[in-house]
Amino acid sequence: MKQFFRKRSKTRRFLDALKQIYYDRFHKTYDNRVIFVDTKRITIIGDLVAFDVILSPKYYWIKIETLPVKYTFQAKEYAPSVFEGFIPKGDYSYKAIKQGDKFLLFAYDAKDILENLESLGIKTSLIRRVYFAQTEFAHYSFDIKIDNKNALVIHNGKVIKAPLSLTKEHVGINEVLQKLKPSKNTIKLGKFNRFYEKQGALKSVIYALIFLIVLFFAELVYLINVSNSNENRREEILKQYSLPSTEIQLNALLKQNERINKEQKTIRDKTNEIFKFPLQEGEYFKSIDISKTQISLTLHVNNRSRSDAVRSYFKRFSVIDDFKDDTNNDIKVKLRYE
Repeated sequence: MKQFFRKRSKTRRFLDALKQIYYDRFHKTYDNRVIFVDTKRITIIGDLVAFDVILSPKYYWIKIETLPVKYTFQAKEYAPSVFEGFIPKGDYSYKAIKQGDKFLLFAYDAKDILENLESLGIKTSLIRRVYFAQTEFAHYSFDIKIDNKNALVIHNGKVIKAPLSLTKEHVGINEVLQKLKPSKNTIKLGKFNRFYEKQGALKSVIYALIFLIVLFFAELVYLINVSNSNENRREEILKQYSLPSTEIQLNALLKQNERINKEQKTIRDKTNEIFKFPLQEGEYFKSIDISKTQISLTLHVNNRSRSDAVRSYFKRFSVIDDFKDDTNNDIKVKLRYE
């Protein structure tokens, strides 16, 4: 056991070294840069630097609604009808976010956004995540200056673009972005971030490798500890219930019990169907005899004209081997299990 833990210690040092190599290789490439995108062209410095994008209200429509649903995936189903007639016709995607007892509903054209980003000099292959200004700035108590003429203003819970002259207290967008910790409310624009996805995939592979190695050693220790215990417990159970000791005998016993259980279930099902027969007032079962393969019964009816109804009912779930109706208004039936 001591040797096992010494080996595990060496493995841990190896994994730590592997993580350090990954950190040194990719940390500078993947910093936490965030840019705000409105209408002005942006120059991105460095072809290998990935970044997040926050979209101006220009790129989406928003409504705050009370809906008769509880979850966001249900609210999203309402979005197309909520925006119908409110926005131009187009191929829109929708997002819903729960806010108290209401929902924020967004409509956006992913293709149009991607085309606009490319036209502004933004290489979409380097984009990691995309956010709305609404989800990132709505909680601020001040307005945000985005250029010499425009600002982001919070009005009735919505982040809107307005002339800078209408603002009072405001902070520059760059200062805001430097301190911003983005939320988890991202949106998807399609398969645009291929470069980032490759690096993310490599990171996932490394973490998966670490997890599998740790899991392997943990499972090994567990199996060593419980193996003898399980064997002892098995012997106790076999002895307690007088069960055979070999696998062949146990399998034979299991099949026998499965067969018996199947037979009993068939009998219960057929009997249940028989007693569901719609008796009229004055009608009753005089006798029922049940065996493994058939049921014999005698049913007293009001008159012999009921014979056809009785025959039709029992034919639905069993094979009728014998059917007799006598002058005493008794119908004798033998049913065979299929």
